[in-house]
Amino acid sequence: MIKSDKKKLVKKCKDKGLPSYGTKQDLVKRLTTPRSKNNMPTTIRLDHSSPPRKKKNIFNKFFSKIYVINLDDKTTRWKKVKTQFNRRGIEVDRFSAVDGRCKGKKRCAKKIDEFEEKYDVEIDDEPKDMSAPAASLVIGTIEILRKQVENKWKRVLICEDDIVLGKSLVKKFSEGITEMKKLPTPDLLYLGCGADCGSRGMSAKKTKSNKYISDVYKAQWCPDKFYTIYKDDLRSFCKPAECKPLSSTISLAPSPGGTWCYSYTLEGAKKMLKLLGDRPAKVDNHIDNIIRNFTKSGDLLAYAFDPPIVWHEGGSIRPDSDIPW
Repeated sequence: MIKSDKKKLVKKCKDKGLPSYGTKQDLVKRLTTPRSKNNMPTTIRLDHSSPPRKKKNIFNKFFSKIYVINLDDKTTRWKKVKTQFNRRGIEVDRFSAVDGRCKGKKRCAKKIDEFEEKYDVEIDDEPKDMSAPAASLVIGTIEILRKQVENKWKRVLICEDDIVLGKSLVKKFSEGITEMKKLPTPDLLYLGCGADCGSRGMSAKKTKSNKYISDVYKAQWCPDKFYTIYKDDLRSFCKPAECKPLSSTISLAPSPGGTWCYSYTLEGAKKMLKLLGDRPAKVDNHIDNIIRNFTKSGDLLAYAFDPPIVWHEGGSIRPDSDIPW
């Protein structure tokens, strides 16, 4: 090992015709690394050289933006969901959720008035379940869609912060978007959904693979018992004729429920804003019910991964949710 200060190391490098820049450690490596006849290092890579570029994840190639909607004080949720994405090499952005929490009729009415003025929306709070919290998620979605249209983002993925990513997420997603190249472009694509959005992994009777009683049956949202391959499945027992399989991983979603992980194309975002009235946008229902009504009417075309590749944490049990079902 050469023992000298940096000036002496620089001089020795110059004397030997070697580059004399860099850290002291770089200089030592140059002087101690075996050289070929043309004075080039045989195996060493210097610390100052540029590292190889990281290969972009298939998710970040496909989506222009991936947002996770998260309330400012729910830091634990954000860290938990971001860790799941990080493990798969997926870069996501946090979208500060519109905070609709309120107590008392007067305070909630005041909050709704503030929302209308701030976000250029018109909120119909006549339905008893159309509360400020429910309106807040619709408004947050509208804000993201406005940003998408303004920036001309080709595709945007919107996720809630209480999701569970499937084990084969990246593999299944890659298969799905490859198969979709042969299909008409949808307005929306669901990575995880409930209600009518596919029928794979479901059966009327218990089988070796479909061994879990449906969550929607246990929550009394469906009168008939059926079984699913995944315990947190929130899909209805949709007949294949209605939830038509379009490929080995993608099915038609004639009436999708839930918005915990789904995306809009640019054209889909434009359509949705137009259907809502844009400015002011009309907010009169839960966001998933709004979408279901537009897909049922044929105004929006939705596909879904079938079975889903992203799940709602806890299924029908929502221990820490700020928006009621």
